[in-house]
Amino acid sequence: MVYFGLFWLGWRLLEGTLPYLAVTAMANLGTALIAYPAYRTFVFGSSTGWLRGFAKFYTVYLVGLVCSLLGMPLLIEVLGVPVLLAQAIMIAIVPLVSYLLHRFWTFADNPHTSKMRETPQKLSARPVDTTNP
Repeated sequence: MVYFGLFWLGWRLLEGTLPYLAVTAMANLGTALIAYPAYRTFVFGSSTGWLRGFAKFYTVYLVGLVCSLLGMPLLIEVLGVPVLLAQAIMIAIVPLVSYLLHRFWTFADNPHTSKMRETPQKLSARPVDTTNP
């Protein structure tokens, strides 16, 4: 929602001044700056240093940006989809991949996330002590 809001605002304010791909890049950076603290604290509970964590976080955002920069022209120029609808379609696709990359790479330091990735081991059965009732 934040990304689409920033894109919509940028598109409405800068339409005719900047191409939609430039607005896409601006919305991408703005969203990363807004979303990182929330993801770091509330979603993944990361203890990685802020700058190192943001660098990894934004690397994943850049993957999403590349997907948008390739997908938007395909939808708009080739398929004739309106700009805001094309952006909404990309927003539906990119977060799925982003979440997985964040979970298994960006915030892999989180002990809770690390435990979730381990294979559960069977508990060994303890012999029952029948000598002490």
